[in-house]
Amino acid sequence: MILLVIVAAIAVGAFAAESTITVYYDKELGQINKLVFGNNFLGHGPMSREPLGESSSIVPRVVSVMDYGAGIWDPKRKKPVKEVIDLAKETGLSIARFPGGCGTHLYDWKKTIGPEREHFLYGLDEFMKTAEQIGAEVVMTASYYTGDANDAADLVEYLNAANDGSNPNGGTDWAAERAKNGHPAPYNVKYFEVGNETWGSHPPKVKKISPGQYARRYLKYYEAMKKTDPSIQIGAVLFWSSSWNRKVTSIVKDKVDFGIQHTYPSPRVDREKVKKMAPKEVFRISLASPVLRDENRYPDFLKLLKKNAGRDIPLAITEYNGGFTGLHDPAYRHSLTAALVNAELLRIFMKPEYNILMANYWQFSNSYWGMIKAAGERLYEMKHDYSKPIKYIKRPNYYPYQLYNRHFGEVLIDTDVRCDSYRIEDVKLIEYEGNIKELMRNMKSMDVPFLSVNASKSRDGSKVYLMVINKNTDESITSSIDLKGFAPAERADAWVLNGPSVGATNEDNPDNVKVVHRKFDIKDSPFAFTFEPHSLTAIEIVSRR
Repeated sequence: MILLVIVAAIAVGAFAAESTITVYYDKELGQINKLVFGNNFLGHGPMSREPLGESSSIVPRVVSVMDYGAGIWDPKRKKPVKEVIDLAKETGLSIARFPGGCGTHLYDWKKTIGPEREHFLYGLDEFMKTAEQIGAEVVMTASYYTGDANDAADLVEYLNAANDGSNPNGGTDWAAERAKNGHPAPYNVKYFEVGNETWGSHPPKVKKISPGQYARRYLKYYEAMKKTDPSIQIGAVLFWSSSWNRKVTSIVKDKVDFGIQHTYPSPRVDREKVKKMAPKEVFRISLASPVLRDENRYPDFLKLLKKNAGRDIPLAITEYNGGFTGLHDPAYRHSLTAALVNAELLRIFMKPEYNILMANYWQFSNSYWGMIKAAGERLYEMKHDYSKPIKYIKRPNYYPYQLYNRHFGEVLIDTDVRCDSYRIEDVKLIEYEGNIKELMRNMKSMDVPFLSVNASKSRDGSKVYLMVINKNTDESITSSIDLKGFAPAERADAWVLNGPSVGATNEDNPDNVKVVHRKFDIKDSPFAFTFEPHSLTAIEIVSRR
């Protein structure tokens, strides 16, 4: 997790300016990278070496992850749960990360394959079967703390080598083992990470390491894994700390295919103070953070990577979410606020100038962060009879992905937005090693526009799509929308994600935060549209025939 302090006074403009959205149909910014619609699946084991005896308090939680994939896997019938697969497809889930965050530290993948397993029943092959059924690519995290470079190379061989006796890493013929386990053909996994958040200290039995230690060990992994399969792409862990990033990139140089970043925007460090904040203030600060922090730091990361590698290196945001841990649990974590934070991050990830290779929401089903949950289940036991249909609740975080999947195009187009803003008078984004000056150096303004707009068109050019966030917590905003170079039909569609308040959740009422569809008339361009307070609106406009 990223330590983030925001001490803020919110000031709204004293007068209302005219709100206009200009969409430039002919100004194409590029094809939308579908890999930004990624997610995380869980299959890791315990965070300690405790035995899995009945006396252990961690047993239910651990078993629900390692045996059930936090609810996506039916170990009795040895297949993914259809309802969860269908929900994943509805989000356009494009790339799945495994086995899951800090749970990777003590993860030994060799214990998760083969027929004789008491636990880890949702193992490597089971996850790959899940990804295949969804139609998603895979990014695999190799443990930095468990095993060594040779074990990581064996993992590459197991996943990617042909079952022809070639045995590229020597020793055990892992492709032959994969064939014995029911998958003769290679999985052809393209993306691998070396470690997860190695800049932090993750007790027990995992101690903090220096950036130099990480970089030197990373290089051993890189060489061994590339020797086994030169076609794979390997990522190195970066951080918000410039000192960590400078040291790592100066050592790995061009031996990196993507830099890994995680982001969890929210006012986070002084939790007691945050608990006393009004929900609207938490909302405003959290929605400001991606604009003031992430958008201002990504250029620095890209510049540093290029300087040391001698070529452009993309970023992979393999974990992100609103960072609401322990705050009004679970209100903020699964609230409308978090959903709109993630919608804002999606807009940023699509911008070509930030060169985002992939982005993976943390995480898909059940457990602590899941964007869906099994209704009525004790989520750490998962004793449901999977032969019967399961009702799943869509939490607010689910809906931005469903809207983007259903109601957004393939080609990003340019926009110009003029609207009122609110101001963060005093922003302090304090990283583990500080350096607020670097962030402030890139900031052009402390103002955050109320309207955030993302626009696209269909591949054949017959439709224009808008995705608009209204960050005003109290008032609707009526905006004049001008479609330059595009003649709209007289009727259009809008889908609005909203709830009764910024802190609204679906924990007790699954229809509390929901999407409402309505049609509206367009007499000409520009036309007026009113965006509800604290909402995400998807607009789909067909061309006039």
